[in-house]
Amino acid sequence: MPTPQDVRVEHVAWDDADATALRTAQQAELRARYGDDDIGHAMTGDAIVAMVLVRADGAPVACGALRDASDDLGPGTGELKRMYVRPPLRGRGMSRTVLAALEDAAVERAFDRLVLETGVLQPEAIGLYLGAGYRAVENYGEYAGVLESRCFAKDLRPAAVPSRAETRADAPGEVTVERVAWDHPDASALRRAMVDELAPLYPEHALTGPGAFELLDAEHGASAVTTFVVRHDGLPVACATHRRAPGWGSDAAELKRLYVAPGARGRGLARRLVALVEEDARTHGAARVVLDTGIRQPEAITLYRALGYRPVAPPAGAWQELPVSLWFARAV
Repeated sequence: MPTPQDVRVEHVAWDDADATALRTAQQAELRARYGDDDIGHAMTGDAIVAMVLVRADGAPVACGALRDASDDLGPGTGELKRMYVRPPLRGRGMSRTVLAALEDAAVERAFDRLVLETGVLQPEAIGLYLGAGYRAVENYGEYAGVLESRCFAKDLRPAAVPSRAETRADAPGEVTVERVAWDHPDASALRRAMVDELAPLYPEHALTGPGAFELLDAEHGASAVTTFVVRHDGLPVACATHRRAPGWGSDAAELKRLYVAPGARGRGLARRLVALVEEDARTHGAARVVLDTGIRQPEAITLYRALGYRPVAPPAGAWQELPVSLWFARAV
């Protein structure tokens, strides 16, 4: 389809015929993608305070709604609903246009916070929201416990925070990188430290019982290709592994168990390890590196996005097993 010459944003009634047709098309697409109706598919215009419609050369091509969620999600909270762009017009900034219009409407109505839900099989939507400053949050309201849902939020009046350097100066001493076997004791100790640190964040995945860590670690190690350990003055402080990723296709490698000990953070070691895994993946013939990280690790999500990783749909079955994860990939 030719690039539209005339793009216009309109505010219309919820039951506007063109907006209704776009919402119906959205629900049909979600039904085909997920095999079921969207939760809340029968929603009405109750509490909708803005319905945005975008026209391209006169034709309705995109829409989105803003709901006043103050009663159920907290004072000053708005919820974005029914964001949709017709397939031929995707990739041309229409979704950003709708999002900007809805955020403007939220500010006009004195909302302090916006929330939204999307699904794991909609990586483009996840990328849009992350890129617009939304952060992953726990599933709220009717989406709590829904495995395929992912929720995001954005503070429209974020509190000012003191600026600080992103990295610290390297501590004195020698930093070296060593390739080791997956079960090397230093690599294993670092991975155990990672699991222990993340356990309070993800109690639903906490390893309990004798030998639980060893069993899971051995399972992950069965597909390990190369493990890297970073040492500072001979002491192991960081690790990462390049793993085979058969669930993603023959062209993919997986970045697994990237961990930097707290005292060594802020010195670029995570970036260095990512680069090493990418180089190793290329050496072994991979065309892309994939990874998953949890929604409660905003620093990790920020790091991967800064390094060029973009959201992707997970392999079959992964989102049922990891209901608090996001998946990313980058061509190498």
